[in-house]
Amino acid sequence: MTSTDAPSSPAADRAERPRIDRIIIRPWPKVVFLYPTLVVALVGWFASYLSKAGELGHPTMGWIFCTVFFLNLLVFAFDFSRMQSITIIFVIIAAFFGLLWAQSQFETFDWLKGLLANVNIKMNMQFYMFNALFLSLMLFLVFIDTRFHYYEINRNEILHHHGYLGDIHRTPTAAMRMQKEIYDLMEFALLRSGRLIFYPATAREALVIDNVIGINSVEDRIKHLLSSVSVHVRQEPPDQGPVG
Repeated sequence: MTSTDAPSSPAADRAERPRIDRIIIRPWPKVVFLYPTLVVALVGWFASYLSKAGELGHPTMGWIFCTVFFLNLLVFAFDFSRMQSITIIFVIIAAFFGLLWAQSQFETFDWLKGLLANVNIKMNMQFYMFNALFLSLMLFLVFIDTRFHYYEINRNEILHHHGYLGDIHRTPTAAMRMQKEIYDLMEFALLRSGRLIFYPATAREALVIDNVIGINSVEDRIKHLLSSVSVHVRQEPPDQGPVG
């Protein structure tokens, strides 16, 4: 036996969710996607400090750092759309099975293992320390910059705060359409980021906000904010007319 809950009223829905008066959206530059490299640099710094081979570096840590840094650079080099990501996955699977076949015929894995064994990647503690401090400083400056460059959405308008002198550009939200795009799956996997596009009724050009972190949560909050306006209007009591 199944039971169906009665639909909740609009008043009950508003009681369940806190009232939202404004939403702050901060577009971030792509340098924030380097945080995996920063994490590995910090790990390499402390691992080298505690290791006896700290001055010379350890090959395993060097391989890990170079691999993560290479994968991080791919985020900057390409836009991993859905179709492109699916294609890359199939290529990787095909290459893997190709290597398995080559191993059965020519012992390719043994050859690759011997080739990679001759590659000795070592970075000392100072290298990891410099990279960790440099990336930390870069992300700190980016954080400060986003305090002056951001978008504020309320029930009536979108305010674009930009410049260190507090310049503001206003766009009304009346009859405005919104579109969400997740155009890069790698960026979405790293920071759940995406793009928001607003189409104001009073402007010819769309308002595009790139690299919005937590894009799904931000979209949900914006929908709740803008829908509360229409609910509030529908709940106004009807005009009773003049009382005789």
